[in-house]
Amino acid sequence: MVLKVKIEDRENPEVETLSHIWRTAEFHEMEVYDFFGIKFNNHPNLKRLFLTPDWDGWPLRKDYVDEANMIVK
Repeated sequence: MVLKVKIEDRENPEVETLSHIWRTAEFHEMEVYDFFGIKFNNHPNLKRLFLTPDWDGWPLRKDYVDEANMIVK
């Protein structure tokens, strides 16, 4: 299943959680939060899942720049 939502605030994206309907949504929402920075309101345990808590930014956004691994020509 794919769920698409329109997010109006690109700087602070938020949507309601679906974890109360589908328990497995907890994991998937944490993954989306970790890589895209979308906050899921009323999520029971929203936190970084794969990246460390001190990671700065959201690496799968198109506007993300990883300065530590930039190639300089």
